[in-house]
Amino acid sequence: MLTRKMIQAGPYPVEITEYRPFWEDKSKENVDLDTWVEFVRLRKAQKRKIVIASNHFNRDEKKGLEYLKISRLVSDPPDPKAYAIFFRYTPRLDKAMIGDYLGFTGTFEFSGMVLDTALRAFLETFRLPGESQKIQRILEVFSEKFYDQQSSEIFVSKDSAFILCYSVIMLNTDQHNPQVKKKMTEEDFIRNNRAINGGNDLPREYLSELFRSISTNAITVFDESATPTEMNPSRWIQLINQAKHLNPFVLCDFDRRLGRDMFASVAGPLVATLSAIFEHADEEEILHECIEALFSVARIAQYGLEDTLDELLASFCKFSTLLNPYASAEETLYAFSNDMKPRMATLAVFTIANSFKDSIRGGWRSIVDCLLKLKRLKLLPQSVFEPDKSSPSSSDLQTHERSKSGVIFPIHDPTFGSKRSGSGLIGRFSHFLSMESVEESLNLGVSGFEHNLKIIQQCRIGSIFSNSSSLPNDPLLNLGRSLIFSAAGRGQKFSTPVEEEETVGFCWDLIYTIAVANIHRFTTFWPHYHDYLLAVAQFPLFSPIPFVEKGIVALVKICLKILASYQTEKLPEELIFKSINLMWKMEKEILDTCCEFLTQSVSKILNEYPANLQTQLGWKSVLHLLSITGRHPEVYDQGVKTLIMLMSDGTHISRTNYAHCIDCAFSFVALRNSPVDKNMKIMDLMSESVNLLVQWYRSGYSDPGSNVSTLSNTSTSSVEDNQKAFGSSNFTMNLFIKLGEAIRKTSLARREEIRNHAIMSLQKSFTLAEELCFSSTNCINCFNLVIFAMVDDLHEKMVEYSRRENAERETRSMEGTLKLSMELMTEVYLQYLRPLSESPGFRTFWLGVLRRMDTCVKADLGGYGDSKLQEIVPELLRKLIAAMKEKEVLVPKEGDDLWEITYIQIQWIAPSVKEELFPDEI
Repeated sequence: MLTRKMIQAGPYPVEITEYRPFWEDKSKENVDLDTWVEFVRLRKAQKRKIVIASNHFNRDEKKGLEYLKISRLVSDPPDPKAYAIFFRYTPRLDKAMIGDYLGFTGTFEFSGMVLDTALRAFLETFRLPGESQKIQRILEVFSEKFYDQQSSEIFVSKDSAFILCYSVIMLNTDQHNPQVKKKMTEEDFIRNNRAINGGNDLPREYLSELFRSISTNAITVFDESATPTEMNPSRWIQLINQAKHLNPFVLCDFDRRLGRDMFASVAGPLVATLSAIFEHADEEEILHECIEALFSVARIAQYGLEDTLDELLASFCKFSTLLNPYASAEETLYAFSNDMKPRMATLAVFTIANSFKDSIRGGWRSIVDCLLKLKRLKLLPQSVFEPDKSSPSSSDLQTHERSKSGVIFPIHDPTFGSKRSGSGLIGRFSHFLSMESVEESLNLGVSGFEHNLKIIQQCRIGSIFSNSSSLPNDPLLNLGRSLIFSAAGRGQKFSTPVEEEETVGFCWDLIYTIAVANIHRFTTFWPHYHDYLLAVAQFPLFSPIPFVEKGIVALVKICLKILASYQTEKLPEELIFKSINLMWKMEKEILDTCCEFLTQSVSKILNEYPANLQTQLGWKSVLHLLSITGRHPEVYDQGVKTLIMLMSDGTHISRTNYAHCIDCAFSFVALRNSPVDKNMKIMDLMSESVNLLVQWYRSGYSDPGSNVSTLSNTSTSSVEDNQKAFGSSNFTMNLFIKLGEAIRKTSLARREEIRNHAIMSLQKSFTLAEELCFSSTNCINCFNLVIFAMVDDLHEKMVEYSRRENAERETRSMEGTLKLSMELMTEVYLQYLRPLSESPGFRTFWLGVLRRMDTCVKADLGGYGDSKLQEIVPELLRKLIAAMKEKEVLVPKEGDDLWEITYIQIQWIAPSVKEELFPDEI
């Protein structure tokens, strides 16, 4: 039984990977058949390379010889015999160039030849140079070879043969040069060659025979043509000599293993012939035979001849008239409805796409172009992706037969008058296409549009995509590439924006169908699809709308399909989110355009599939999309509800997504017109999330999300470093600072209740964070990045309002928030006084606290009166210094100027409490 493996063994075309002498033959005897077939294929590949090398050689001999080395036709270092065989037997080599090389002389067989016959055979392979020295050298080499292979004893030495050869060349010139008036006679020729054979004469009969041969038949010594030599006596003797060394004839028993190679040699002309016949034929019988030949070629081409199948598809896509760029939609539709040939070609194309899709490569582009044109002509049924619904009913099956390729054909319709029976796959093909003329359809109450639609339904277009799970990788990649590039507008012309939007959306629907059908091998093909998306972004004059709009919807749908079930591999999630992020980065406004769909989708992910989100990139992308799209009024409630549910539960918040959750929460709180109660709820959840940090810290830095992949930001080697970073107090500290900065920014909101609640939330966060056991350095960092920054920003904002007209209410409101921040600074300072005081930089830090006290107490509100901070700051200072004295942080001691510096600063900040705080210094 012949199998695909037997026919398609090895790659095609065969590549030459190592040097093997191309002139050596291999007998089939005592050799494994597979080895012999491999040898024959390699030999054929070598011949193709030799032809290319000859073309290079004729243009530039150095490039030609270099190509022989590159193609591994010559060994390294070069084998002289390889060059000799190349010069000797390669057809159509420039003879003028071959004349400069003598190494191939050893490849000649002069046995049984007389001198003139051997000389003719030798000189017809190249052009004899005009210089006498080169002629002499060439004849010397020839004479030596000729003398060594002679069985007769006419010549006593090779010198005798050389002298006679030179004499023959002179005789040839004398006899056949029209400029020579007085020709040499036979006697003259014999006299000129006396005593050349070791002092003796050559036989007179031998010389006479040479003279008559040269006189009647000239030797071509300066022929520059590269055409093959016609049959002549010298050529005939060469063939006889070669036949003596050939293997005897054997019967062919290759198990058809070389069938592909033999068919490849005629595939191109065969496809061209079929195309020409189909284009010009009008008779149904001839068209029928063309279609039959078409399927025969396709059947053979599926065994490794993908280029032939692609060429065949391109030809018949042209005959469908769907790809005619000069025809209007009305003209195309009219031709399709009234001419059997376009319908025949269309059905043939999609039948091949269904039956031989495993072997299609570049042909997918033509198929996709035809499909999109059918879409624009509105000839695609709504059920194109629902093959079950589009399948014929039982009554249809009674009147139609299904071919091997799956196309449904009617039983022979006598109305067409076919000349042959409709047996086999193709026998019913043309009958189906002509089963009803448009006129007959109208008489039966069927419109021309419905008639065309019925034909397209039989193409089973939907099954090409829904059944793509069986496609090998190469055709799957080519199909996806064609769809993505077509969606980006390559090769497409749109008459209206609506048509463009529908076509692009249709392409993305097909991509979604393919992705869902191949979800089991998503990691195999999607990286290539992502590369195609990157390539699209580089297209000249690329317009992201509607490509991005339709694309992000399809990609998010694919993402939902992936996350609907737990994936053992994290890479699919990683890949799809990379593509989603790429899509919205092409056109950021698309997040606003598709906000409703995106919010619903990410809400579904966070509400139903949070446990299936396993990568850092996945969480980052989902929460980013929620923060961007959820700010729109129409979807705000849903977005906030999703965020609150996620943070309230806390089960799925991990170290890797914690920072992204905080960013998302801040984006909602920062909205200007968002409900106050929602914002307060979110801030409460933000502050309560410190409990998670404490929990991770206590449990040895382990959390439910510790297995979340960090592949999106790091290489494999750095993932371990990240995991170690997760298990450090510094990492926990960084997360806490992330939280503190988010709340600090919220304290600058326009609404007072939001600002004040932010400070309360920040105070709550620091209270809960006491169990994190911050080091002195970490404490100071928290103050610098969060509390000091908040106090400075609020003071600056208050002063800014005080300089505006009619802004007293805003100024006093900001003053109240600043008062709360000063109180917060005091409380947190006292809370962490012990670790703070142990820091080497405590003196500088304490001066920073005093400086902010001084700045706030001296705040000038302009025309809005005195600041209430003048009353608050002294009380706060009293509280701070009392606590520092109590804990012996601030005591007079030798070598420590902290006491003195504090005393000096207090005189400037709050002189009224100086006596109370430093009674001993009075």
